Amino acid sequence: MDAKLNACMGAMKYLKDGMVLGLGTGSTVFHFINLVGEEMKKGKKFVCVATSFDTEMLAKKNGIPIVSLDQVSKIDLAVDGADIIGKEYVLKGGGGALAREKVVGYFADKFLVVVDEGKLKLKSYPVVVECLPFAYATVMKAMENLGAKPKLRSGGGKVGPVVSDNGNFILDCEMKITNAKKLEQDINAIPGVVENGIFTKFSKIIVGTESGSREL
Repeated sequence: MDAKLNACMGAMKYLKDGMVLGLGTGSTVFHFINLVGEEMKKGKKFVCVATSFDTEMLAKKNGIPIVSLDQVSKIDLAVDGADIIGKEYVLKGGGGALAREKVVGYFADKFLVVVDEGKLKLKSYPVVVECLPFAYATVMKAMENLGAKPKLRSGGGKVGPVVSDNGNFILDCEMKITNAKKLEQDINAIPGVVENGIFTKFSKIIVGTESGSREL
């Protein structure tokens, strides 16, 4: 069976009827959205806060009601994927939804990261930074001062830079991570930075394999 699907099936045991869900973005968590949709068909009720337009469209397709953050007092459970798993952190931002993903994940009572086991084997991945278009040049210089090699992400289906759902630019920054929590804070302290893809606050990591899943 698909390792990504198994990771999401491992997360299903934390799902309880009536929950407010935070739904991440990406190919792994999309399995979770489909599984939640199946539970909806069985009569269970959920509402969700979506972290991207892609997630919102898939949730609606599965009959899951969408709410905004200002409509809920809390998020019971957030589930999201990751691009690479470290010892004390995960890196996200491949889909460019890192700012909304961090808002939702950090706000949730429980934040589950679901990945396939291949994410444990990756040795390098850029630190993704979302920044104001006005400030991208100064942010890039500040990232260089932190030892990074920043690159403005360009579009595959459009000419010019990738623009996030928030209307901002995305920087992919090759750099070493020694103190993840400090680096997360240092990057966010740069004027013009909206958010970065270093995530140090989460409840559990669920790793899917071809035969099942395990928790870290």
